[in-house]
Amino acid sequence: MVEKEQAATQSGLVQFWRRQTATTDPMQQAANGVALFVGSGQPFYPLGIVWAIGEPGWGTAVSWATTPAFLAVPFLGHASPLLGRWLLAFAGSLVTLLVTLRLGPGSGVEAYYIPALLVAACLFRRGEGAARALALAPPLAAFVIGRLLAGPDAPDAERLQFIHMGGALCLSVYLLYVANKARRASAALQANSVWAKQQGGNSSEPFRGDHG
Repeated sequence: MVEKEQAATQSGLVQFWRRQTATTDPMQQAANGVALFVGSGQPFYPLGIVWAIGEPGWGTAVSWATTPAFLAVPFLGHASPLLGRWLLAFAGSLVTLLVTLRLGPGSGVEAYYIPALLVAACLFRRGEGAARALALAPPLAAFVIGRLLAGPDAPDAERLQFIHMGGALCLSVYLLYVANKARRASAALQANSVWAKQQGGNSSEPFRGDHG
């Protein structure tokens, strides 16, 4: 009986999640995947940095403060796909800036501005130029702020360059993969929409058979 109640509760939570994050926009679906991928991995990021450089690495725990922003992307995208995708670019820029301020540019963490820029470049359509420009602003602004305000590099910061560059590369490849799938899905939806309109227009025309 208890197991059935737990299953019902879990099912209810799943249904709630689906209702609150549902979207028909392939680009937002791609953003959701990236956001959940990053957000779910953030709790473990400081542990890896501590393993690499020791106690000074605990400063990267500041990245946990941005986890809710990543997890909020699907919810905001449900209300507005444009804002949902912008939040992903903003969250990626913010977490990179915060860690840069703690570890210094010498740690190579600024490599994570690359996937933040790719979000703006790949997850916005041609007709969304203003939204794309707005999404490009956070990583560019964060880079400048970090360079101006970052203090000295943390001890052994150079040991982190390979870790950060490798992680940014993997995230960029993943982002490009989901963005490509989203573009194909978007093109297929558009083609189906055009086909449906054409079929609707043809069906509304009167039958002009040969009655002779």
